[in-house]
Amino acid sequence: MASSSLAYKPNEGDSAPDFEITSINGEHFKLSDFKGKQSVYVVFWNTWCHFCIKKIPKLKMIQNNLANDIKIMAINTSRDDSIQESLSFQKKHHINYMLSFDEGEIITDLYNVHGVPTEFIIDITGTIVHRDGVPDDLSKHIKNWNKKEHNLVKTLYSYIHLFMALFNEVNQTA
Repeated sequence: MASSSLAYKPNEGDSAPDFEITSINGEHFKLSDFKGKQSVYVVFWNTWCHFCIKKIPKLKMIQNNLANDIKIMAINTSRDDSIQESLSFQKKHHINYMLSFDEGEIITDLYNVHGVPTEFIIDITGTIVHRDGVPDDLSKHIKNWNKKEHNLVKTLYSYIHLFMALFNEVNQTA
């Protein structure tokens, strides 16, 4: 269940829309729980996506080496997929990071995802620092993504985008 319904495409520099989801193993995940604690790598995927499968070794390596610095949440968009196919996929590929299934494409739509894989790096302040174009070597960037001090310009930029999204939503309903 998504906890926000902003009608804009979240991009780099925007505050990441909060959401809650349960993993296919029954673990609860809420994005805002990581704010101030660690950055989050959100990747939207499907079992039939060749490019998603090619990312598995990278994601497994990140989970093995950087799990204390960045949380991975892989969200199956549920397009032409099932929970059972996701469970089989997890077993077949020995997935060691959190997988979930976005029943009804709620979070997929919230993040305006149209193709897979689509990746987001969300820093410790809850700001999207990458929408796709995720660096190959995350270890070079983790320190910056996990800085707790808030950059005033970044915070103001996020508020401006939020205001613009709300303003557009009000104008569309008026």
